[in-house]
Amino acid sequence: MMPRSKVLSRARGVAACALAMVIGSATAALACSPAPLLQPGKTQLLDRVLTRPGGKLTPDGGAEKQVPGFSVLYVYERASDGSKVRVGASAACKPEGWMPAEAVVPWRHTLVAAFANRTGRDRVLFFGAEDGLRGLVAAKDAAAQAAKLTEAAKTAGPGQGAAGPLVSIEPETAVDINKQFYLLPILEAKSQRFPTGRPVRMVKVAAVTSRDQGTPTANPTAPATQPAAPAPAIRQNFRTAIVFVVDASNSMQKYIDRTREAVNRIYDGIKGAQLQEQVRFGLIGYRDDPKAVKGIEYLTKVFVDPNKVETREEFDKAAAGLAASKVSTRAVAEDGYAGLDAALNAIDWTPFGGRFVVLVTDASSRDPKSGLSTTGLDAKALSITLLEKRIATMALHLLTPEGKADHDKGAAQYRELTTYPGRKPLYYPVEAGDVEKFGARVDSLAASLVTLVQAAEAGDGLTAPPPPSKTAAPNKPADPMAEDIAAIGHAMRLAYLGSVKGTAAPPMFEAWAADRDFANDTVASLDVRVLLSKSQLSDLQATVGALSEAYSKGQSDPSDLFNQLRSAAATLSRDPGKVGTTDNRALNQALLGEYLEGLPYTSRVMAIDQDAWLGMNPGEQQALIDDLQIKARLYRRFHDDVGNWVTLAAGAPPEDAVYPVPLTALP
Repeated sequence: MMPRSKVLSRARGVAACALAMVIGSATAALACSPAPLLQPGKTQLLDRVLTRPGGKLTPDGGAEKQVPGFSVLYVYERASDGSKVRVGASAACKPEGWMPAEAVVPWRHTLVAAFANRTGRDRVLFFGAEDGLRGLVAAKDAAAQAAKLTEAAKTAGPGQGAAGPLVSIEPETAVDINKQFYLLPILEAKSQRFPTGRPVRMVKVAAVTSRDQGTPTANPTAPATQPAAPAPAIRQNFRTAIVFVVDASNSMQKYIDRTREAVNRIYDGIKGAQLQEQVRFGLIGYRDDPKAVKGIEYLTKVFVDPNKVETREEFDKAAAGLAASKVSTRAVAEDGYAGLDAALNAIDWTPFGGRFVVLVTDASSRDPKSGLSTTGLDAKALSITLLEKRIATMALHLLTPEGKADHDKGAAQYRELTTYPGRKPLYYPVEAGDVEKFGARVDSLAASLVTLVQAAEAGDGLTAPPPPSKTAAPNKPADPMAEDIAAIGHAMRLAYLGSVKGTAAPPMFEAWAADRDFANDTVASLDVRVLLSKSQLSDLQATVGALSEAYSKGQSDPSDLFNQLRSAAATLSRDPGKVGTTDNRALNQALLGEYLEGLPYTSRVMAIDQDAWLGMNPGEQQALIDDLQIKARLYRRFHDDVGNWVTLAAGAPPEDAVYPVPLTALP
C-alpha cells in the first residue's frame, strides 16, 4: 500500500490539475486550425493582448479598420521581425487580421482589479511609477502622507494633474462594477509589507471604464447608470494652449507667413463660436547662438505667450516680429531642440488642460554630439520631458528638395520626439516642402483644434467619448492629424476632469496602486477578480462539485481520495495524460499554477499539501468541503446573472463573454 504522505502529495497534484484544466481553456482541446498561440513558456495559457486606444487592424484581404481600445484579443501569429501580430476576438480558430505590435499590450493574465467597498477606507491612489507607491508603502507615516496626497488631488487646479507622484485617484462616489463595468487589468503585481508587517499587494493596472472610447460594454439588457454632466464651470475652465515652435532660419519665410495665416483662421473660428477664453496661442522662433553667429539676433525668442495674448489683433501685433533670418546659420541642422526647450520652460502651462506644441521646420535638429547643441538633449530625452508636462508634440517636417540629404535624419528624430502614449508618432511630413500642402496641413490642424475646443465647451468627451469621425469621402482618405488631435484631446479632457473631479483618466493608462488602505491596512481597497467565460465558469462549477465529492469520500481513506481526484481530473480536463504523471512538480505547474505565475495570488486548494490536510481536524476538513460546495452554488448564480456578463472585444462570440468573478470566490 502506498504511504499516506505520498498518496496525499499525489492527491494535491491531481487536485491542482483538475482546477488547472478549467480556468485556462487549454489549446490541447482545439482541434481546428489555425489555433491561437500559447503564451511563451506555457503549456496551457493562451496568448492574449489588450489593444491600445486608436489601434488599427488590417483584415486578411480587407481594408484597415480601427479597433476599440482595451479590447482583449487572442494572438494567432507573430511576425518574424516582431513588427505585428495576427489577432482575433475569438479563441475558436478565427483570426481576424494583423495589428502593429506597438498597438497592443501583452496581457498574460485575465486578472483585473475592482474598487472594494468604500466602508472604512479612503480613495485609491494611482501612482505613475512603482517607486512612488513603494516608498509610500514603506513609510511609517504612510497614512498621513496618503491623506496629504488625497487632499492635494481633491484641490488640484486645472492642468495641475492629480497631485505629485499621482496620475489619478478613485472617484469620490462609489463605483459598482456590476452596474457600471470598468476594467482595471492587472499587468503586473508585487508583494510588499507595511512597516506593521501586514502584507500588501502592489498592482500595475490599466485603467478604463465602459464610458470610455472603445471599451467593453455591459449587456445591453442591463440598465446603465449614466453619470451627471460636468458642471459648466468645469467645462469652461478646460482651456487649451497651442504653441507653434518655428524654424526662423533664412529659408522659412513663406512657411512663417502661412502659419500666421492659419492661426488667424483659427481665431476667426473660435470667435464665431464665442470660445476665445477656452483657447490660446503661442509662437516661438529659433535660429542660432548669437554669440557664435554675428547678426543672427537670437537663439530662441517667445513672440507670443499664450498666457498674455487673448485676441487675434494682439497675436498679429506680437507675431509680426517673427521673420526668417537674413544671416545663414552654422549648419544644415538647426537648433530645434532649443526652441522646444523654450516652449517647455518659458511658457507656464499650468492654466491649460489641453497642451500642444507644433514644430515647423525644414531641417533636422542638432544632437549633442554635433557640438552645436545648446540643450545637450536628444529627441528621446526631450520627448520624455515634454510628456512629463503632458504636452503633445507634433512635427510638420518640410521635405524641401534642397534638404533632401537631411530628410532621413530629421524624420528619425521627429518620430522619436513626437511619441505619444497610445498613438503613432505625431509626425507629419510635407512632401517637397510644398507651401499649399503645408497650408492644408495647418488648416487641418486649425479645424481639428476648433472642434476640440467646441467639444470641451459642450462637455463632450469629458464623461462620454468623442463622437466618431465621419466616414471619409470615397476619394478622400481619413486625416491622421485630425484623428490624432481628436484622440489626444479626448485623453487630455479626461485627464483634466480627473485632476478636478477624481476621475481615473490619466494620459497614460498604466498606473500602480495598493490593494490595502493606507490608513487602515486591515481593509482592502481593491478586490481582485478573474474574468471567466461561460464555458469556463460551467467547467469550474462542475470541477468544484467533483472535488467536494472526492474530498468527502477521501476523509477516511487517502487512497480513495487520490483515486477520486484522478478520476475527476481525467474526466474534466480532457487531457488524461497529464493526470497519469507521478511527478508532483509537473502536476503543480499545470494550468492554474501557470495562470497565477508571476502574481502574488494562490489557490487555497493548491496550497493544501499532505501536511496541511493531515493537520486538519475533521471539522476543518468538513469546512473545506462545505466551502467547495458553496462555491459551486455561487458559480451557478454567477452563470445565471445575465445582466452582468461583459463582452471584451467587438465581434467576440456570445460564449466568449466574461463575468468578473472575485478572486476570493475561487477555490
